[in-house]
Amino acid sequence: MEFIRDFEKSAIIYEGKEISYSDIISAAKFISEDIDICKGDRVMIFMENRPEYIYSFLGVWDRSGICVCIDASFDEKEFSYYLNDSAPKCVFVSNETITAATKACQISGLDTQLINVDEIKINYNFTKEKLLKSPERNDVSLILYTSGTTGNPKGVMLTMDNILLNIESLDKYNMFRESDVILGILPLHHIFPLLGVGVLPLYKGSTIVFLKDISSQGIKNSLKEHKITIILGVPRLWEMFHKGIMGKINSSKAAKLLFKLSKKLKNEKFSRMIFRKVHEEFGGNIRFLVSGGSKLDAHLTEDFTAMGMRICEGYGMTETAPMIAFNPDTEIIPGSAGKILPGINVKTSEDGEILVKGRNVMRGYYNKPKETSQVIDSKGWLHTGDLGYLKKDIIFVTGRKKEMIVLSNGKNINPIEIEKQLMENTDIIQEVALVENNKILTAVIYPDFNLISAQGINNIKETLKWGAVDKYNIQAPSYKKILDIKIVKQELPKTKLGKIRRFKISELLKENTKIEVEIKEPNFQQYKLLKKFLSEIKNISVFPDSHLELDLGLDSLDMVEVLAYIESSFGVRCDEKTISENPTLEKLSYYLKENSGELNEKQFNWSEILNKKVDIELPKSNIVGSAMKKILKLLFMSRLNLKKETLENIPREPCIFVGNHQSFIDGFILNEALPGKILKKTYYMAKVKHFKSPIMKILGKNANILVVDINKNLSESLQLIAQALKKGKNIVIFPEGIRSRDGKIGEFKKSFAIIAKELNIPIAPFGIKGAYEAFPTGAKIPKSGKLHIKFFDKIYPGKLNYDEISSKVMDEIKDWVEG
Repeated sequence: MEFIRDFEKSAIIYEGKEISYSDIISAAKFISEDIDICKGDRVMIFMENRPEYIYSFLGVWDRSGICVCIDASFDEKEFSYYLNDSAPKCVFVSNETITAATKACQISGLDTQLINVDEIKINYNFTKEKLLKSPERNDVSLILYTSGTTGNPKGVMLTMDNILLNIESLDKYNMFRESDVILGILPLHHIFPLLGVGVLPLYKGSTIVFLKDISSQGIKNSLKEHKITIILGVPRLWEMFHKGIMGKINSSKAAKLLFKLSKKLKNEKFSRMIFRKVHEEFGGNIRFLVSGGSKLDAHLTEDFTAMGMRICEGYGMTETAPMIAFNPDTEIIPGSAGKILPGINVKTSEDGEILVKGRNVMRGYYNKPKETSQVIDSKGWLHTGDLGYLKKDIIFVTGRKKEMIVLSNGKNINPIEIEKQLMENTDIIQEVALVENNKILTAVIYPDFNLISAQGINNIKETLKWGAVDKYNIQAPSYKKILDIKIVKQELPKTKLGKIRRFKISELLKENTKIEVEIKEPNFQQYKLLKKFLSEIKNISVFPDSHLELDLGLDSLDMVEVLAYIESSFGVRCDEKTISENPTLEKLSYYLKENSGELNEKQFNWSEILNKKVDIELPKSNIVGSAMKKILKLLFMSRLNLKKETLENIPREPCIFVGNHQSFIDGFILNEALPGKILKKTYYMAKVKHFKSPIMKILGKNANILVVDINKNLSESLQLIAQALKKGKNIVIFPEGIRSRDGKIGEFKKSFAIIAKELNIPIAPFGIKGAYEAFPTGAKIPKSGKLHIKFFDKIYPGKLNYDEISSKVMDEIKDWVEG
């Protein structure tokens, strides 16, 4: 490799030190003198990003050796696999990796020379020579390992020609320039950064900046101090930047309007002027950003473009050194993998797999001829394992072939497409993976716990179920519906470039088992009492780090008990926000320790909760409800034939009407069936989010609507219902909590049973048929059909407990509706 440029120019900047091209050549020559290798010998590099990495790499090439680059974060057990697999002549290490390397050599039994670059005093005046040699064009020059997303990593053998094709292709578009300053934050053991941050910038005479402190502040400082022009990153990095920027934009109405205007105008000069502060945050000198490693969402590319910032996505794999296609900075197509590199042939197979042939395709997997033949066929086509399609010379990637979920009925599901939709439905999902678990399509979700705490969400699973999964399910075909949610408290297993290791997700879904080790628990009274209470109400073992919802399974009603117990026993009035900020036993007990007064442990009593007086102002009239009954009577007569049965069972005394919830029109069906006098004193519960606007507030006050915020304060909502019943009113409750998504009856929540039992109020069960078929969730207008409502005999709580009351009511309705 010949450097034909200003040899005294800075090639690398590291910890405030500038290293010239002359210094690099001299250092590489000096280091290569210490290694006894011949052409084709393998030399491993096992260290963090630093100048010595480049010296070692170029020094091995200068001796026509093969560089084997390994992840510096591996422990001795992991590293021993790579030692055994590649059997290198020697290994370059640093103080950071010497211990793991030494132990790995002992494990593997290999007598491999370890060279610690921190113990070498480099002579930067070792030679005046201006030329570094490299392996011949057709020689293997590099072995890099696959990420191991589907099994043991394999050593990819790349020739010098593989690498040269990538360099030549980018050179045609003048992507990298001598004046560029490239920030190196991705580890060099991956081909994407090794080429884009190492080999290519040095070839073009650019400057590379390595960071010892890869923190957000360290990156921010470096962007400004060194006037960075290009940053290479993986989608997770750009998602993080995007989230922070869009959070600021969305907090200002003016900024949101300007952002929308920028998207429509598509004028880079205008966008750069409007979002000047964003560019200043990136140092003010960025020419473009580069994304690789995995697919980037199109909307991120579009949003960065709207801010006047180009983000170039490339597509490839280690086996293609790495690129197959890329988006030049002047021809960016959001959502695409880019233009096919010159000199490369690409096609798709019958099942949509992307196949590649050309100078960029690897020699094969090291010592694995069988595995090589499985990906490179007899005609030389590399089977990428990616699914996609071509539009002329543009590639669009849609998923991974091995990640496709094949259901028992033979249907294929692309999990990436569904995961993307779930992420778009809510901002509280940090990571999600779709898997088939116990033959059920399951969403495994790692939530954004910081955002959950900030938003005061304490019922995480319900929020995700209805706010993300149900939104997707409504429009999805039946075989693609998600039937279960698993929430995990740790990040999903991933490769260093952010790809989810799906084959390891099953381990997260196994039953949590506590290792039999001594757990150090807090030793103060608040902790002991709270632990005892939680253990009793859930009848399970409780540990300091037990999450109240995710580990102990506390639902909204359980949370009311917890909050009431805390107030009566510790003298501390908490709310759901307090729980969301202190979601584990240990955190909550420390909160109580800091805020509680005299301890006075008391038994929980629902009667005390429900009989607590609250300020209640019932709607002044039901004029809207009465008017709607008259207006909709025509609908029921013309399009919906409503059959009303056993009206004699409708109580004249205050009661709780309990029914199944099939459709948006269920309340109107009940209104049509109830006599005018009873309807006048019958009240419905409605979520506060539906009655925020001034018009809806007016309608609510004149339509017998009790507006409640069950997610924020369930106890006050229950007290409101109790007060209305005590005033001789009726309450309508649909205990499933949500409209049916398949016409079948869901689980009845027992809040109605608690109220009925403690106030000794009768329950009036009713069943509805036909409403789901006439007007299912997601439909715009109701279809013609037959409706049927039936009232059952009153049920008095008597000696039944809460669960027995709930089951009795549900069974009676279910037997009729589904029988």
